[in-house]
Amino acid sequence: MTPRLFAIALLPVLLTACSTVQNLPLMPGGDREETVEPTSDNIALHGWRIVGDDILVVRVPSNGCTQKADLRANVRQRGREFRVTVGRTREDYCRAIVPDGVEIPFGFEELGARPGANVTVTNPILD
Repeated sequence: MTPRLFAIALLPVLLTACSTVQNLPLMPGGDREETVEPTSDNIALHGWRIVGDDILVVRVPSNGCTQKADLRANVRQRGREFRVTVGRTREDYCRAIVPDGVEIPFGFEELGARPGANVTVTNPILD
């Protein structure tokens, strides 16, 4: 077999391998026991934290072009608790290598919560 024919025969196998890497299962986050499947309305995050008493910072996966305008925060209030789910409004098709993602801040005011409120993120967390 010539090298050219070998390369042509190997190409579909390599392309198939690339497409399956993106579909690996993601682990749910937090201490919740239910399985949470990520979707465009509920993306898997690298993590989240509260800064001070009025800023939620989420670390989202990025290929280099993710901005706050590409995300939306769905907020549900349960009594004194605010549950935030972060989703994408636009996919990031850039090709930069950003293994730890990017941090995007959300002020409690824009989430409809007062400073010091109990805010929890419901998105699954990547390992």
